[in-house]
Amino acid sequence: MVADPAETGFDLPAGAFRALDWAATGATGPTALLLHGLSGVADVWCDTVGALGESRPRCVAVDQRGHGHSPATPGRYRVGDHVGDVRTLVGRLGAPVHLVGHSMGARVAFVTAARRPELVASVVVVDIGPEAWVANIDRTTRMFRSMPTRFADRAEALEFGQLYGSGPGAAERFVEQRLRPQPDGTFTWLASADGLVETVSAHRRRNFWAEWDALAVPTLLVRGGTSGELRPRTFEQMRRRNPRVEVVELDGVGHNVPLLAPQRLAAEIVTFWSRLPVDGERDADQRQ
Repeated sequence: MVADPAETGFDLPAGAFRALDWAATGATGPTALLLHGLSGVADVWCDTVGALGESRPRCVAVDQRGHGHSPATPGRYRVGDHVGDVRTLVGRLGAPVHLVGHSMGARVAFVTAARRPELVASVVVVDIGPEAWVANIDRTTRMFRSMPTRFADRAEALEFGQLYGSGPGAAERFVEQRLRPQPDGTFTWLASADGLVETVSAHRRRNFWAEWDALAVPTLLVRGGTSGELRPRTFEQMRRRNPRVEVVELDGVGHNVPLLAPQRLAAEIVTFWSRLPVDGERDADQRQ
C-alpha cells in the first residue's frame, strides 16, 4: 500500500505554495510533478498516486496559485505565470521531471514541456485542449458566480460537498481541502471566485496550438470518453497535428478523470512510463 503523503511547501517568487509529497523508497528516476485543474487542490491526486503502486517514482502535487493554501496573485493568472511556477518547482525537485496535469494543470504541463523541454522527461495531458474557447469562459464564470460564497455551518458545507464525490469521506475531504473555517462557525472558500474567473479568462482567451504542435518530449494524451471539456473534434485535431503523441480514451468517464477513474488513469500512466527510454537511450535519441 502506498503511504500517505507528507504535507510540505515550497517558497516560490509568488509566495509559499502548499504541496503533498509521496516519497518513493529506492526510486532513482525522475520525480513526477502533478498539477490539478481549475478550482482543484493537490489532494485530488491522492487516489491516482495510490493506484500507481509501489514501483512508482517520487510524486509531488502542488496547490497552484490562486488555489487551496497557495497564494492568490490577482492580475497574474496567465498560463505563463503558472509555467514560471513549474519551472521554479522543477529547479527545486531536480530536472527533468515527469509532468502530469489535469485540465488547467494539463495545459500548464504541455506548455511547459514545449517551451522548456530540457526540464521535462515526459508529460501526461489529461482532458484539455489547446484551443481558445470564449463560450467556455462564459459558462465557467456563470458557474463560479452562482456558487454560495459562505456556508452557515459544517453541516451545510458537508451537504454541498456531496457534489464533489459520493464515496466514503468525500464530503469531509471537500470541507477540509477546499474551505476555510471562520471564527463565527461559518465556512468560506480557500480559492476566491474572482481568482478562478480571472484564471479561466486568461487561459481560454488565447490558443496554444503552436506549443502543442512543437511538443516533442514523450507525451500521453488522455481523454474522458464522455467529457464535454476536451471535445471529440479537438481530440482528433490534437492527434492529427502532433502524431508523436500517444493517445487514449477512457470510455464512460467524464472530464474529472482523476476523481472519477483514478485506477484507470493510473494504469495508463504506468504503462506509458514503462515504455519511456532510459536516460542513456534518451540522450542518444536527442543526438540523432
